[in-house]
Amino acid sequence: MLPSRRHNQSQLPQILGHLASDVGLAIIIVLVFLAVYLIDIITPLGDPVWLLYFIPLILAYWSTRYYAIPAVCIVTLLFLICGFFFSPVGIAASLALGYRFSFFIIFISVALVLWIKRGL
Repeated sequence: MLPSRRHNQSQLPQILGHLASDVGLAIIIVLVFLAVYLIDIITPLGDPVWLLYFIPLILAYWSTRYYAIPAVCIVTLLFLICGFFFSPVGIAASLALGYRFSFFIIFISVALVLWIKRGL
């Protein structure tokens, strides 16, 4: 193969390698968190947008870092609380609080299962 042909190869494997690294994965998780939070504070209370917080949890499962899943849980708790206070009114606040609390209990359960499955 000519040297000039070797330099014209696609950079796609390098880009995918960087995205699959822990730094790339952390950047993707942060961007997904911000996008879900922005959608959460734009939509009225009662819309189950907070279900999208499962996406960063699944992405954190792929990380090799020990603290990735607990960190996602803590950030999700903070964003759920802030989303509750900053979202426009849609349904009664007590009902919306019940929905978010039940979601958080389910979220922690799933996170614990993933964390145990990955190996504490």
